[in-house]
Amino acid sequence: MSVSVGNQIYILPLVHIIESIQPQTEQLKFLAKERLLRVREEYLPLLNLYQLMEIEPQAKTPEAGIVVLLESNNKRFGLCVDALVGQQQVVIKSLEKHYRRIPGVSGATIMGDGSVALILDVESLALHIKN
Repeated sequence: MSVSVGNQIYILPLVHIIESIQPQTEQLKFLAKERLLRVREEYLPLLNLYQLMEIEPQAKTPEAGIVVLLESNNKRFGLCVDALVGQQQVVIKSLEKHYRRIPGVSGATIMGDGSVALILDVESLALHIKN
């Protein structure tokens, strides 16, 4: 699934996606300085992709953007993005071979328009969640 934050496109592997929602203010809570999203009687922690990637977003709050609910091997959480771009198959290219290791990124792909999109590593993103 392709998502956007600011003017960047990122790829999320479909195997980790539960669903995507546009949350309402009443679904959001703070607990010990951590933002939580209530979905079907369950509270899930939220990560802001713009903060992790250190870029300027179009939507600075979850209500203004989209939350993609993800599941890693041991955690479920929400990832805040600006928008969903679409679903497509991509070819993964290793960044370590040509560049260096980037935290939270498993590789890159070249999009149909020639731009490069980073493929997010959901397992390493889950490490940012406090237990």
